[in-house]
Amino acid sequence: MEETSGRTGEYLCFFLGQEQYAVNVSRVEVVLEMQNVTRVPKAPPHMRGVINHRGSVVPVVDLRMRFGMGPSKLAEGTSIIILQIEYGGDLLTVGVLADGVREVVNLDPADTEKPPRLGSRLDEAVIEGIAKRGDEFVILLNIDEAFREGVPGTAVPAGTDR
Repeated sequence: MEETSGRTGEYLCFFLGQEQYAVNVSRVEVVLEMQNVTRVPKAPPHMRGVINHRGSVVPVVDLRMRFGMGPSKLAEGTSIIILQIEYGGDLLTVGVLADGVREVVNLDPADTEKPPRLGSRLDEAVIEGIAKRGDEFVILLNIDEAFREGVPGTAVPAGTDR
């Protein structure tokens, strides 16, 4: 297996539909139960709105829509993962919807591979690696790339002036 370098360690695993994804725990501030999200006029469809988190307005993104999987079904188990992302040289707080949060896992570099070339710039930019855990695959997200300007299908997070 071809390893990803420096991209392993502790990850928070969560579900989007039936697929398991993960982000490095160093980027996770907190996992919240689903709450009321206020829609922002003229926001792109994957931008579900904003929430009040610790006195700050935090944009909430629907990763299912962002990745072309259709809108999240807000049901029992839906969570908002509050992340710190690097965007335009700044550190921003963003919430992402998850259909369910699983656990924090330690991923071994020997079980992690670079993503296969799928012919899509988006896939290669957003997927940092694929880890195998037993009989399951976990897609490791490069959350900064998911929000980077110029990546197809992305948009500037609400509340930014860029």
